Amino acid sequence: MTKLCLAGFCFLFIANAGAAQLKVLSAEELKAKVVEITTAQNQVMLKGSAQADVDKLFALYSDDFVYRHDAYGGNYSKEQLYANTLRLLAMGKYDKTGPRYRILSQIPGYNAVAVERQEVHKGVVKNHLAVFEFRQDKVTTIIEYWK
Repeated sequence: MTKLCLAGFCFLFIANAGAAQLKVLSAEELKAKVVEITTAQNQVMLKGSAQADVDKLFALYSDDFVYRHDAYGGNYSKEQLYANTLRLLAMGKYDKTGPRYRILSQIPGYNAVAVERQEVHKGVVKNHLAVFEFRQDKVTTIIEYWK
């Protein structure tokens, strides 16, 4: 009987620990996270941004984060993207005077959000579709669907 009680307790402990790790973000939480990430992305691309801005953005990404944009190069791990971002920052490539993206709409789902963002580049307005996937309060994947 003692072994059975101990086994039951262990099962409940493991089940509760697993459930705690599988938190589903509400629609409001998901939308707020997309705004936070977009704001941080925009900040990095502004003239005068610094490594602290890059670090703030990448703190929003999970350790196993992947950025996917098939039309422009494929898949990038967090490490690859971080190194590329710092390299471009050091080269002075981030020189925007205003935000790159403006969020037009969001469709939240199960720990993911489809996002329509607008970019004005050299006077040309383009709308972009991206999907942000989350685990806990970190984005795990951003997939871009535009060219």
